[in-house]
Amino acid sequence: MAQYTEDIPLKPTAAVNKYTAVILGTAADQTCSPPGGANASCIGVVQETVTTADVTAGRVADVRVLGRSTVVANGSISRGALVVCGASGGKVQAAAAAAKQWVLGVALTAAGADGDWIEVELSGAGSQVDNS
Repeated sequence: MAQYTEDIPLKPTAAVNKYTAVILGTAADQTCSPPGGANASCIGVVQETVTTADVTAGRVADVRVLGRSTVVANGSISRGALVVCGASGGKVQAAAAAAKQWVLGVALTAAGADGDWIEVELSGAGSQVDNS
């Protein structure tokens, strides 16, 4: 079965780890950065590690904004759970009940612990859900 994904090229403004979520930069020069905290409106998931030296050199990274992506979990996540940006370096976490949140996607596989890699179907940037 064919799977559709969409990646866009963005320049990280700080070092980022592979499979972590990023937010769109404020400059008009196609930049991205790690989220500043939990429940940020993340644009997508970086598909490669970008070091501080890479940032200085102006390296462009592929950021998956739609379709299936591997992500790094910030704790346990159930299969089928909505996932949001966590507070820990762009890792994702399960959406909390009774809260308005920016959803990144749906977990296709489960995570048992912090740092696990899981598959997520990204729903596209700016999907806000009110679980209250």
